[in-house]
Amino acid sequence: MANILVPFDFSPNAISALDQALYIAKDKGLTIEVLHILNFKAAHDYPNEWHIDPHHVDLGAIEAKLAELVAERSSACCGEAAPKVTTSVRESVMINGGIINHMLENKAELIVMGTHGASNAVERFWGSNTSTMINHSLFPILAVPRDWHPVKLEELLAAISLKEAKTCLPKLAEWANWFNVKAEVISLTSVPEADQDEMEAAVRAYPEITAHLVPKKDDLPMWKNLVNYTADRKKAALLMFVHERSVFDKLFNYSITSKVADGIHIPLLAIPTTKKS
Repeated sequence: MANILVPFDFSPNAISALDQALYIAKDKGLTIEVLHILNFKAAHDYPNEWHIDPHHVDLGAIEAKLAELVAERSSACCGEAAPKVTTSVRESVMINGGIINHMLENKAELIVMGTHGASNAVERFWGSNTSTMINHSLFPILAVPRDWHPVKLEELLAAISLKEAKTCLPKLAEWANWFNVKAEVISLTSVPEADQDEMEAAVRAYPEITAHLVPKKDDLPMWKNLVNYTADRKKAALLMFVHERSVFDKLFNYSITSKVADGIHIPLLAIPTTKKS
């Protein structure tokens, strides 16, 4: 069992996610598995120079391409300090279904996925592969956005409301320790002066966690405030807690986490919580 699973489709976004996973695992004794889901659509998306027939895919050729690219990225990102990385190719009609089944069988601690952002109305309703995985709320997922430049992460910012602090702070401390980074709570508020005492009381038991009340721009939705505030944090990831959303929820109340995942400029760590009753 690897610590980190990286679903991989050979796209630039997937390469960026793999590079970020390598930086996370490096020097921490963590292991990575890179998983490619093979189906008819995936076969159509392979580069033309591979000369792959979508109707008769040479599985061995795909496995070799995957292993070759992973070895090249491991060397480029980590040199001789590269973590242990294994590769797998699995056939599945649905990308997300293949990833979920693989996780249920192999139980990695974290999925690291590249995200393209939702680009059309269909994706915004049903979700891209990454946002759909986040909304399933089955596993911790680090969503690596388009145009992100992978780095060694130094900060984990957690968007937590004051009423959630007691429940969420232990999980924040746990994940900051897992990533070996500093932890910071950011709580958006329209009245920071009134909330300051409550914030200080919430984090008093966690001296390793810093906390900031961030004035909310009321002319912008909450998700946009988060995207704007974190945009220039080039060595940080944003943690948000998320629970599974039904099709009805998605139709009438598209989740804040999904909207952040579509627009954020830094990696988003989505951590599952207990489902709503």
